[in-house]
Amino acid sequence: MASPFTSEHELLRESFRQFVDTEIKPHVAEWEAKKICEREVFRKMGERGFFGVSFPEQYGGSGMDMWAAVTVSEELSQANIGGLAMSLYAHTYLPLPVINAIGTEEQKQTYLVPALKGEKIAALGITEPGAGSDVGGITTTAEDKGDHFIVNGSKMFITNGTMADFIVLAVRTGEGHNLSLLLFDTKTTGFSATPVHNKLGMHSSDTGQLYFENCIVPKTALLGQKNMGFYYIMSNFQEERLIAAITGTASAAHATEKAKRYMHERQAFGRPIAKFQVLRHKIAKMAITVEACRSLSYRAVQEFIEQGPAAYRIISIAKAYVCEEAFYVINEALQIHGGWGYMEDYGIARSLRDIRLMSVGAGTTEIMHEVISKIELDNVKHDKQMIKARG
Repeated sequence: MASPFTSEHELLRESFRQFVDTEIKPHVAEWEAKKICEREVFRKMGERGFFGVSFPEQYGGSGMDMWAAVTVSEELSQANIGGLAMSLYAHTYLPLPVINAIGTEEQKQTYLVPALKGEKIAALGITEPGAGSDVGGITTTAEDKGDHFIVNGSKMFITNGTMADFIVLAVRTGEGHNLSLLLFDTKTTGFSATPVHNKLGMHSSDTGQLYFENCIVPKTALLGQKNMGFYYIMSNFQEERLIAAITGTASAAHATEKAKRYMHERQAFGRPIAKFQVLRHKIAKMAITVEACRSLSYRAVQEFIEQGPAAYRIISIAKAYVCEEAFYVINEALQIHGGWGYMEDYGIARSLRDIRLMSVGAGTTEIMHEVISKIELDNVKHDKQMIKARG
């Protein structure tokens, strides 16, 4: 396909690249070592409009398309700090699209507008200690008391969980798939959050466990229709998975470029290791894989622009393929770096630790395979029924 990026996208890319170079890259080592996610970065991102590139202008966005979001994601990956990137993505592309799609005007002014400005930090509260990819297994409840809800339960592995000002919260409001979404203010009495420590990677991301004890939530906090939350979540997953595919591709490309530079710099047996065929062929396979990931994820973006969440087949394929292959590419980059790759100095070790989450979060690879297999087998079943109907 021809390049989807316009001159406007490229201006955005250059502007955001300068932001990454001045406001993020100089602090990566410190933030990773201290395992902190700086709230100030959210404010600076919002001030410059980088959160709202694909959101409507009337709410403080730039009114650009999904390719603008891709541009930001790709450039942020060049900082090689997956934890911070995940917190920024979790703020922008998990809760905010839902508010933009189904929120009332009052809800958008109260939550979406300040979130795009970086004045309020958002989180999406779905995963629980006993319910991850199984959204239907959510047990956190919102009991209807007439003019308000009483929320009880807990959430686990919530990005931005301890620093969020509000949470788009998935709660059970009936049997089966009767879930609802609430705009939950974290200042609500009965709410508490504790940080989740000892993560393999994503050290600079805020990850929390959330607790809700008899929290009183007004009915005005209901996002969309009651008992429709399951379907809202399934729809919103597509954008999250799409960003995961784009991020995985960009991270793999970044690691490949680092490996190529290292091969020219590193000497062994009296010559640069770029002269050794076994390593040259590694780079060839890595480059092929990155291009395959990019082609697949870009196609998924285009279909998402044209079809919205209905593009879930290609998005699921892209998410499953890219997030597994990105780990392969970055692992090969570490191998090329040898002993230095195992050290933190070159950043490859951090890349490998961070990318490992991609095949787990936003729906595991196994869940993606189940989704894809159902689509493919249902298509076969449909084709057979059509043939039979035609005699």
